[in-house]
Amino acid sequence: MEFGRQLFEETMRDLQSRVRDASRVQEALQDLSVQVESEDGLVSMTVGPPGRIRELRFDPRAKRLDLGTLAERITEMVNNASDILAEEMSRRVQSLMPDFAADEIMADFIRMNAPPDAR
Repeated sequence: MEFGRQLFEETMRDLQSRVRDASRVQEALQDLSVQVESEDGLVSMTVGPPGRIRELRFDPRAKRLDLGTLAERITEMVNNASDILAEEMSRRVQSLMPDFAADEIMADFIRMNAPPDAR
C-alpha cells in the first residue's frame, strides 16, 4: 500500500512540474514576434506565433509594383518569418525544457493558438 501512495505522490509532483514548465513555455512564447523586410525595403511585417501577421507595412514606393510581384514578396516574407519564428520558438522551448521534445511541444502550441476553423 505504501508503494502505491509513494508512486502516486511522485506522479503528482512530476505532473505539477510539467504544468509549471508548460506555463513558463507559454509565457515565453506569448509575446514572441519576428520582424522581416523585403530586400528592397518596400514591404515589412511583424509575424507572431503561429505565423500570424501582426503588422504589415508598405513603403509608398510599393505602389509601383504590380500585384503579382507584391503578392510574391509578401508570400516569401511570411514563409521566411514563419521559419525564423519556428526556430526561435523551438530554441526557447528547448532552453526551458531541455529534456522534452521541442517539436511535440511546438506542435501543441501551434494547434492551441490556431484559429478555431483550422484546428
